[in-house]
Amino acid sequence: MKSARAILSGLVPEPWRMALGGRRRILESHAGLVASISEALPRLRLSGDASAPVLASPKENLEVHGFGNDDASRRLHAWLEPALPASLPASHFRVVRDYVTRWIYPHTRPDLGPREWPVAQRQGFHGQHKDAIAEYPDPVVRDRLMAAYRPGPDDIVIDCGCFIGLGAIRMTRDALRGRVYAVEASSACHALLVRNVTVNGADRVTPMHNAIWNEATVLDLGTTTAQGNSLIEEVVDRRHHERVATVTIDGIVERFALPRVDMISLTLNGAEIEGLQGAARTLREMRPRIRAAGWYMREGRRLAELLPPILDTHGYDTFVGPRGGVLALPRSSP
Repeated sequence: MKSARAILSGLVPEPWRMALGGRRRILESHAGLVASISEALPRLRLSGDASAPVLASPKENLEVHGFGNDDASRRLHAWLEPALPASLPASHFRVVRDYVTRWIYPHTRPDLGPREWPVAQRQGFHGQHKDAIAEYPDPVVRDRLMAAYRPGPDDIVIDCGCFIGLGAIRMTRDALRGRVYAVEASSACHALLVRNVTVNGADRVTPMHNAIWNEATVLDLGTTTAQGNSLIEEVVDRRHHERVATVTIDGIVERFALPRVDMISLTLNGAEIEGLQGAARTLREMRPRIRAAGWYMREGRRLAELLPPILDTHGYDTFVGPRGGVLALPRSSP
């Protein structure tokens, strides 16, 4: 494998390399993202404008309606611009990044990941991309997880915190007769979720505008950027918020009379504990595989420490990656 320095030398013209200086560390830490965007861009068609960017991948029969750049995206683009393809307009940086991190490597597929890049060069990806199953040191554990998280053709998935729906749509492409219940709390994200489901004809994705919790009620969703919303005040200051109806996973199963659930993905920005509390019957009776974001903090402790005891009471083996990703599989008997 080439070093990040060698890769960047090939991507960045000599005048820029001479001027990068302090940027080099940021460029090297984002080398995997830069390379992934550079590889994907030739097959993409970009349209729309800075406030409503659109991305199409004709070979994949995919159309993505995304968010314009927020402040964090604009700053990151400014740092990475010397290494990014000149054909990528600044206005579409965020939607292309979301395509890479949420379609090519979706939350619903922890068996996938940009593992050709060392973790130190995976900045700009999301937390779950830094805990690829292939990197688990125990080969028995690796094989078990790889087999378990490979989608089955009829999988029923509850995707909690599904953002704009790319992982949910991708899952129905991988599980050819499966169905995904895509739950999103943010009204802005849910609007794009519905649009993406509609324009892609993803009729096996059921969008839901709700927050996952341990009871059905109405709560304040703290809002910052489109990816930084949370019910948990430790995670997001709720001075800026919107009201949202909550549902439980058990309630979803009952509402849609689901015969089984094969996988639950929890990306709830700190509310993963409550999500599991509201899934007790589903975990006990249906035994789905679990993927959860474990890197958030609750009362000074990572969720990666707090989730395994909960899952253990339901008869699950839990596997925590070195950077806090949580995977859990049911034991043969609870």
